[in-house]
Amino acid sequence: MSLKKTVFSISASFIFAFTIFFLIISVLPDYTFMQHENFYSQDLDPKKIFIFGSSQIFAINPTIISEILSDEGYDHTVYHLGQGSFDTEERLRTSALITSQKPDIVLYGISYQTFYSHGRTIVDKPDDSFISPPRILDSLSFISLPVNDGLLDNPKFAIINTINHLSRTLSSEINEKPVRPYENTPFFIDDFSTRQPASPSEFEIGGSLVNYKGNEIYPINKNRTFDALKQLIQELHNNDVEVIIFTTPHNKNWLNQLPIQQKEIFESMLNDLEGEFNFKVHRLHDKVDSMEIWVDHDHLISHSSETDFYSEEVAKMILNRIDEK
Repeated sequence: MSLKKTVFSISASFIFAFTIFFLIISVLPDYTFMQHENFYSQDLDPKKIFIFGSSQIFAINPTIISEILSDEGYDHTVYHLGQGSFDTEERLRTSALITSQKPDIVLYGISYQTFYSHGRTIVDKPDDSFISPPRILDSLSFISLPVNDGLLDNPKFAIINTINHLSRTLSSEINEKPVRPYENTPFFIDDFSTRQPASPSEFEIGGSLVNYKGNEIYPINKNRTFDALKQLIQELHNNDVEVIIFTTPHNKNWLNQLPIQQKEIFESMLNDLEGEFNFKVHRLHDKVDSMEIWVDHDHLISHSSETDFYSEEVAKMILNRIDEK
């Protein structure tokens, strides 16, 4: 067989296999989005506050926040809507559901991990005076899939969650009622491993939990998740929703060994948000000195009096914003 025929056969086989896989995934239900539709379709309390973020906000206890607000005379219900590995692009896809509930305040906790660029299509954005080149997936956005619309919006996330759901279904876990870590926390599943701190020795310089592993944040003009966050903030503002952005705590030894370029990019993002939206980004990422309250470099232990300060700091942010109104 000639080289040309071999290459053609391999290419044809790959295209055929990818097409079959795409079709199978596309007709499976978009379970994650359905989960959010079910939550936001409920009759929630009229005065409400939503807290968003990924697993880095797991240790925030909404009950503590509600009690602090109540002590100050405010009767808002605090909903902890964090979700592990739920990125800003996926959150943007639920923006219409969020605004339909008309929350008084939305808080979003961001970390370095929020803006990691591995596994994403990166497109340079030209100056504002030019039209941004469309991404391939944007060009396909007019396609209406039978069920799994998230496949085109965020293919990596959609595929991972569809496969995870199938795995849980096959192991019968899906029929078990999940245990939630706190009241009004509909998406996180309680994980008792989050209550056990790692050994402080793991956070010493050279320890396994503080080594920078090469995950990279691309600059603002190349970072899709940062762009999605800004779009989400703008949509919330357009619907008269107050927005509070805060950075989540990171272990200081981990921060100390980060490349300077990565720190500068992260800081430039925070400054950009403050400049464009005229609000203060609350910086918690470098404010925790203790080495004894960490699960890993960016996750504090949960359900512990030693990390209640995290919830208390979030409550202060809310009270300050309410007082400003």
